[in-house]
Amino acid sequence: MANVIFEDIKRKFKSDNPVTRLIVINIAVFILISILRILMMLNLVPIKIAVNLLLENLSFLISVEGLFYKPWTLITYAFTHVEVFHLLWNMLTLFWFGQILLEYTSSKKIIPLYILGAIAGALFSMLIIVAVPSLVIYQGIPMIGASAGVTAIVIAAATLLPHFKMNLMFIGEVKLVYVALFYVLIDILNVASYSNVGGNLAHLGGALMGYLFIVQLKKGNDMAKPFNLFSDWIFGLFKKNSRMKVVSNNKKKFTDEEYNQSKVANQKQIDAILDKISKSGYESLSKTEKEILFKASKK
Repeated sequence: MANVIFEDIKRKFKSDNPVTRLIVINIAVFILISILRILMMLNLVPIKIAVNLLLENLSFLISVEGLFYKPWTLITYAFTHVEVFHLLWNMLTLFWFGQILLEYTSSKKIIPLYILGAIAGALFSMLIIVAVPSLVIYQGIPMIGASAGVTAIVIAAATLLPHFKMNLMFIGEVKLVYVALFYVLIDILNVASYSNVGGNLAHLGGALMGYLFIVQLKKGNDMAKPFNLFSDWIFGLFKKNSRMKVVSNNKKKFTDEEYNQSKVANQKQIDAILDKISKSGYESLSKTEKEILFKASKK
């Protein structure tokens, strides 16, 4: 049975759905930490040391020292949870909004946006806490959780499709823009009430990144591109039996000016389709427009 479960998880991770991959990684890390914490009840010294070292090297310490000595924690903290409901809420939100964003953008945008949101959240939280004297008591506190990355995806979806409606339990249909505003308002109020100050500041940093990501994307600047180029290079190193591509010399070559003009024209076409979706919904698109959007999502 364990083998069946493992194979199912492996299949989910290998799927082309980046939202599923993020959820699988978060759950896997949570299960590992939970098993080790349960073993801590046996009072085994090696287990205690292992758990402490693991959490110390996954959590982001809200301080300049934490950033300088453990820069990788800018990312690892966003895949780390120790509470069931913290994980559950983050993963449900990631699934709901990640699927919406995935449907109207490229699959190569989700994971980079999640990571950028996490980094922005950690840096924003650190800068505010270091800069504001009254918040000095929060320096050095370890921070974990996917919330900053998830918030970036929520705000990105609302920025791209502000009039998209989703059904909320007990409320009914609500536009994404209002859901996003509610998210941001709650985080601001929580900071004002001194509730999880570091975490809520990180959410706001993630929100800023989500908004900036879509604004830049509409201008033709893909902030996900460096991440995708790097990941493609890494995975390329592990590909077996790779073969050199033979490029025909008969292929038409475009000048830089022609290429840039084509790129701008294509981006304008995509922007017009996205605007039509935000105003009238996906079903209002013609067959040709749907094909154009589908092809763009694969790039």
